[in-house]
Amino acid sequence: MHHLSWHVALLAAVSLLAVSAACVAGPPGRSVITVGGKALDPATHAIVIPEGPTPQEQHAAEDLANHVEQMTGKRLPVAAEGRRGEKTPIVVGKCTATLARLGVEVDFDALGLEGIAIETKGPALVLAGNRRGVLYAVYTFLEDCCGCRWFAPDCSRIPKTGQVVVGDLKIRYAPPLEYRSTDYPCSRDADWAARNKINGTQTHLDEKRGGKVAYSHFVHTFNSILHPDRHFKDHPEWFSEVKGKRIGGRTQLCLTNPEVLEIAKKTVRQWIQDAPQATLFSVSQNDWHNYCTCKTCAALSEKEESQAGPLIHFVNAVADAIAKDHPDKIISTLAYQYTRKPPKHAKPRPNVCVRLCSIECCFAHPLETDPYNKTFVDDICAWNRICDRLYIWDYIIDYHHSVMPFPNLRSLRPNIRFFIDHGVKGLYEEACYFTPASEWAELRTWVIAKTMWNPNYDTDWAIDEFLAGYYGAAAWPLRQYIDLVHRQVVEHPDWHATIWAKPDSPWLRDEVLAECVRYFDEAEAAVGDPVLAQRVAVARLPLRYTRIAKAQPGDADAAAWLETFETVARKAGLGMVREHGGTGRLDVWLDAQRKRLKIGAGQAGP
Repeated sequence: MHHLSWHVALLAAVSLLAVSAACVAGPPGRSVITVGGKALDPATHAIVIPEGPTPQEQHAAEDLANHVEQMTGKRLPVAAEGRRGEKTPIVVGKCTATLARLGVEVDFDALGLEGIAIETKGPALVLAGNRRGVLYAVYTFLEDCCGCRWFAPDCSRIPKTGQVVVGDLKIRYAPPLEYRSTDYPCSRDADWAARNKINGTQTHLDEKRGGKVAYSHFVHTFNSILHPDRHFKDHPEWFSEVKGKRIGGRTQLCLTNPEVLEIAKKTVRQWIQDAPQATLFSVSQNDWHNYCTCKTCAALSEKEESQAGPLIHFVNAVADAIAKDHPDKIISTLAYQYTRKPPKHAKPRPNVCVRLCSIECCFAHPLETDPYNKTFVDDICAWNRICDRLYIWDYIIDYHHSVMPFPNLRSLRPNIRFFIDHGVKGLYEEACYFTPASEWAELRTWVIAKTMWNPNYDTDWAIDEFLAGYYGAAAWPLRQYIDLVHRQVVEHPDWHATIWAKPDSPWLRDEVLAECVRYFDEAEAAVGDPVLAQRVAVARLPLRYTRIAKAQPGDADAAAWLETFETVARKAGLGMVREHGGTGRLDVWLDAQRKRLKIGAGQAGP
């Protein structure tokens, strides 16, 4: 089912025009789309949906009609299955009678929620699937056959001239990942997420756009189950014992205490009642250490040769408690820091999801081949042997300097393929969720979306398409900049980019930055349109940030760099330069840099 097999003839005559989202509904297109030698036309074709369509089938049909109208200037009618007359059908959804007449067999059960079926029968076209699958079938056709692209919420590419010739098609495909998520602000837009097949809990997907794989209580939930501020005074035994003493500050739960287990079961049942739309319910450690070392917890962790032992035993018991009444609900937990190593004996229940976290790794080089990441590779192999539902919590930015260049674009595809090859069913690419205008936010989101849906998607192709579509004539110098920065770590396998990398990292040495300046000067000179100019200016923020961070008091250009950075950042809505803490706020960081560089009032550059 994961095999992609189709043949599409897309003529080079198609004009691929990048336009802002606000302009997509502008002048009608003049493209001609032919299927089986017959041009799509409202006089001869109709989009056919079932009688009593699902919200997803209705929306998929309407969005298909919208895009065909933008491309051709002609709007195809949407008709229920029994009311299309003699028109050639463009089938959207589970139109059983029409599929039978066409001789198209679709195993909807095998497709699952997200699998797609695309097939031509002469001039007829079938775009079918279940809940999200029917939408994905439409968007796959528009993307792969018609040349449409949805680069970002504010930038789409809709071919409006030329000819699109659709050859014989027979596609059956289901994505290897059931959960595909990132959290850049630009990834949350409902239309963008549906069209690019992101389905994670952070998106704004509604029912007609297929909904999402939703979490209740996303992560680090021990305090949500039992908060020490409310319970530690009366029940210190519910919380971690560390060095012989129960602690109430930055604590975890005592996972072998039977009262804690019963409270957790009751709490999760309440969460399910409160959020029936959610699939995953997190029972997971707080975001610090201080695991319990009481006699019973220590004995269990020693037996399991991992602190994951007490956790998996505890989570399994919660999962068992809800399995009968809620067979569709999953208990999610973490393999994170001190619980990353899997237990020796315990195995997660089938209704338990383990999210393995790669927080300690180097992301400049593929995980599988970098010796720096060997222990993580060992852990994912071990978890794959015992866990039926293994997810990955991956990290794709620098969290201490989130605007700084982070050379991981070339590692994204090999890492995603590595995850899938090792049994991973869900992937969360944690990114710069806390502010827009971070380093390559839209580009990295695009590459991730393409690769999570199809792990064979070519990264270079994805980058080149995006740069051309989003930055116009600035694409070539921006590509040279990307290649320059990434070449530094490719040529030096001992240079590691962790999520705590600093501006003085060797791939950002002064001679490299000087060449980066030249490429950005070329990029800025190449664009005259104010929208494109602002996008290039935002793309340059990481370079400006790095030069400011490396500047010394007395540097002649520092004041001008800082003023330009602030102007562009504020216009773009950049509010944070790192994940946590007051020092991460833009205002605080700017003040700190002015103080460090001894830039006073009136010293800013022109």
